[in-house]
Amino acid sequence: MKLPFVSTLTFRYLCHYEDKMLFGVAKPETGFPFVSAFTFSYLWELFYFLSVMKRGFIYTILLSILLGSCNHHDTEKAEILYQTEILYQNGVEMEKRYMPDSAVIFYHKALKRLDESNDNELKSKIYNQLGDLLLEHNIYETARSAYQQALYVSKELADKSNLSHAYRGIGKYHFLYKDRDSAFYYFEKPIGFFPEIKNREERSSVYNNLTSAYKLKNDIKSALECNAKALSLTNDEVKRLRNYAVRGQLFAMQMQYDSALFYLEQASHSEEKSVKASAYFKLADLPEKSGITDSMKYRYLQEAYRLSDSIENMAVSHQIDRQEQIRITSDLKEQNHIRLIVSITVSIIVVLLLSIVVFFIYRKHLKRRNERIFAHKWERQEARAQENENRELQIIDIIRKAGETCSKHFKESNIYTDLYKKINSDKESLSYNEQKSFQTTILKEFDTYLQQVSSIVPLTDNDAFLCALLQLGFSTKECAACRGISSETIRSQRTRIRKKIPQNFLSQGLGIVILGEENLSKR
Repeated sequence: MKLPFVSTLTFRYLCHYEDKMLFGVAKPETGFPFVSAFTFSYLWELFYFLSVMKRGFIYTILLSILLGSCNHHDTEKAEILYQTEILYQNGVEMEKRYMPDSAVIFYHKALKRLDESNDNELKSKIYNQLGDLLLEHNIYETARSAYQQALYVSKELADKSNLSHAYRGIGKYHFLYKDRDSAFYYFEKPIGFFPEIKNREERSSVYNNLTSAYKLKNDIKSALECNAKALSLTNDEVKRLRNYAVRGQLFAMQMQYDSALFYLEQASHSEEKSVKASAYFKLADLPEKSGITDSMKYRYLQEAYRLSDSIENMAVSHQIDRQEQIRITSDLKEQNHIRLIVSITVSIIVVLLLSIVVFFIYRKHLKRRNERIFAHKWERQEARAQENENRELQIIDIIRKAGETCSKHFKESNIYTDLYKKINSDKESLSYNEQKSFQTTILKEFDTYLQQVSSIVPLTDNDAFLCALLQLGFSTKECAACRGISSETIRSQRTRIRKKIPQNFLSQGLGIVILGEENLSKR
């Protein structure tokens, strides 16, 4: 077969590769019309056959130049995407190491690289990741801006997973600002294109957010339905147990305490400390008719406090915010530098005036935003302080009940009767052997009560013995007779114990409970 500028042997090989590689199909990623990227690697093999032919020698050189230039363009584009992916992965790694300010730098570098590419899927993914990070550290306005960028670049993608993520991010922004209607509107948006969301975990997250929205509206039935759908879709163990904790709380709100107890206990086995602590706090909030006794509540609260204390506060919002300002300032300087190169001799006065105006507007905007953030943080701190105060009162109430129970059981024994008669006899004090015998017996009887007190206040054996006597309602003189010491020594010892009590518990009345002021009238 004869074709202009193509030898028979060349044509035969072209047909062979067309048959296998669909040669002739346009591939936009190569930058070379009608040639697929994969075909390039096979076309290079034709050079040997073309070079041995007299008429094909010149065409071999021309084809080499053409393919080389196209391949260079394709390689450069692939290199940009490769570097962007590395920057993105570095940002994710910084998040795992609790270095959010470094993560922000890597994400912005990755986005800057993507300005030279049209990979909207990766771009929207990075914007969503950046929005999640900023929202987690209370940089709300910048987070919303990142989600809006993700929304813009992901609208035309076939897979709507990133679009769904962006809508949920904006919904969480409104949720945190207590704007129920706007939050629900954005949370419900992904349902309209749910079949086009390919990522299974993203589908689960859509129902998770709807669960929160329905819960905020007190529509517990709809919240449970969404929670069940989220559980059926997720394969992530941490997310599954977090959903169990939410489901347990929803059942508790419906007073279905058996189901609530089951799901909360399942959630308490999570490896994630925050999920585990949340489950313990919710278990401690269940009423007694659910089967949770005071001692169990005390144990749950103690475990929850331990986990909460072990979770370090990694909220470094000021560092991220400072990094954002550095980035914005750097971008502004770069833009100003370009403008100055072009028009420094013509518009320097205008640029200075505009810079001053922009500076004052920006400073005013920043001041308002910081005031909103500070007000929000202050409200959260107040709520946390109130929550801690309520929990301290719960612990004090548990200690009071334990003391009353131990005291009641001991007063019903003959040992108490014998002890009371001896210390109120004409003898000034008990003998040494009697003191030791009574001390051993009382410490054993009051062991449960003293263990709970010792978890808050460090006690010696003598301190513990005195606390037990005071819990029985003994006066200072009677305590001195039991110990074989003076009343003044007993008063000094009570003062030392009071100083050991943490100030927050002392202000809530723990000193009154364990030092016996309220027990003198219970004789």
